[in-house]
Amino acid sequence: MSASQRPSAPANDWAQRDTPTYAPQEWDNGSFSIQSWLQRTPWKHLADTEYGCPNDAPAPDERLFDDPLLMQIYKLDLATFLTAERISMTGISKLVSAAPDEASQVFLATQAVDEARHYEIFCRRLADVGVTPEGREQLMAQVTTPAMQTFYDLICEQVDTGNFIAAMLAHNVILEGMAYPVYRYETRYWSRLDPGFSRMIHGAFADEVHHVRFGEALMREHSRGSVESRNKLSRLAAEFHDLMEGVFDGVLTHYIGLYQEAANAHMDLMGDLEIFPGHTMATTSEEEQVRILLAEVEEEHSKRLARIGLERA
Repeated sequence: MSASQRPSAPANDWAQRDTPTYAPQEWDNGSFSIQSWLQRTPWKHLADTEYGCPNDAPAPDERLFDDPLLMQIYKLDLATFLTAERISMTGISKLVSAAPDEASQVFLATQAVDEARHYEIFCRRLADVGVTPEGREQLMAQVTTPAMQTFYDLICEQVDTGNFIAAMLAHNVILEGMAYPVYRYETRYWSRLDPGFSRMIHGAFADEVHHVRFGEALMREHSRGSVESRNKLSRLAAEFHDLMEGVFDGVLTHYIGLYQEAANAHMDLMGDLEIFPGHTMATTSEEEQVRILLAEVEEEHSKRLARIGLERA
């Protein structure tokens, strides 16, 4: 829906908006409602898009279709996004009923829609380049490393046992929070080869940032409870971090080499692209890219803990 199509807001001078909609929660700053979601997502960063891609986005560069390695990476990239989005879509939808209060139930309903949207747009993009649903499943199995499967199983275990706090910590804080650098890298890498795909990734990233803010707010309130609950949260954060660190270390070490190999064949297009601030594709080795990405992953984890009020174990 474009801005011109959006219904105009009625005059609400009479409404007593100071009266809370739900029982007040310490973590709720007013930005996690469905109304806020509408204003931020469908009416703003998804306006004038189809499957998350701007309607005026240019077609992908022909090299993407002419270079088998580039296309292979493109498909593997999409499949990797999808492994996480499917865990998110199925897990978050189950957590709606496990949430302890109305406000968090309402927020998680919007997050479930976000995760389902992400899953749909990346499935659609794979279909657009000729990958059938059966082929997509094969690609997803191919990119799911043992470390990744272990972490996904851990999230599913917390969800299935109704351990709401642990599930939120593992998913919204660790999985989505530590992945910030990967979203930024992917958005930059594909920006010249397929600006529409780059925008799709950026739009999903914007949603994940909001999910992480909710997770941080919830964990911050929980950490202010008893010493026992705080210590348990610290132990869980350390355990989940170590598992996720193993995921990133294995995936990045393996795939960055493929990214760089593909880029090397198209330096006329990508050579001066700043894959990190001050670092171009032409001047940054794959080893340095891995080092920078892993350092940024750790930095993001430290930021999450600081905002929650926990110290690294």
